[in-house]
Amino acid sequence: MPRLHFKGRNLVENHHLTVPFHELRAVASRGLSTTPPSLPTYVTQGPSR
Repeated sequence: MPRLHFKGRNLVENHHLTVPFHELRAVASRGLSTTPPSLPTYVTQGPSR
């Protein structure tokens, strides 16, 4: 399989390692809702029709 070779390729491939990571936490004083946040719902069996 062909590979791309360009200046800065290493930076593009490793960008996700240099971006700072932090966990998102709900801050009640900054929210619009008065109820606590619920757990996210995930689609487990594809789209419902």
